[in-house]
Amino acid sequence: MAVSDSETPRDALIATLCEMFRTLGFQGVSIGDISRQTGLGRSSLYYHFPGGKDDMAQSVARTAVDWVKANVIAPLNAPGDREHRTAAMLAGVETLFRDGQAPCLIASMTMAGAPPPVRDILAAALADWLAALEAMLVDTGASAESAQAAASTAISRIEGALIVARALNQPAVFAQQIAEARAGLMTA
Repeated sequence: MAVSDSETPRDALIATLCEMFRTLGFQGVSIGDISRQTGLGRSSLYYHFPGGKDDMAQSVARTAVDWVKANVIAPLNAPGDREHRTAAMLAGVETLFRDGQAPCLIASMTMAGAPPPVRDILAAALADWLAALEAMLVDTGASAESAQAAASTAISRIEGALIVARALNQPAVFAQQIAEARAGLMTA
């Protein structure tokens, strides 16, 4: 997930926070860690995020969701055939997860004690991705039943492959499952 060249100091801070929360989870990151990583004192951090760590996590979640909506979900809603829409979505997925080498923020935050508002933001994004994928499949000729099965299988395959690829330090596992997900979506 990249931040634009025209980023503000707060945007740069959110990008750093995203990497920290993504890698270490909510409970694995302390305000002291954030201060050391960013070079900002606690008062500066609270200036940008008056609600503290929970506010930081919500800002990270919203920023990540905005990126996913633009780069993973939007291609599914764009005009075009199933092959092109799927390819564009999967290109976003590969970028998001750095070809299987970057952790999933949803997994990192939800398994590591993020507060309910953060989990709700991330769960809604996952539900939106699933719904958009199902809708694209129906729009391109799949039955509702087959679209639901193919979409949930594809997303489960992607998320599961990410865990396996990272745990075994074998990004090829992720690439293989992306190809399998693509094939499954093409035949739905």
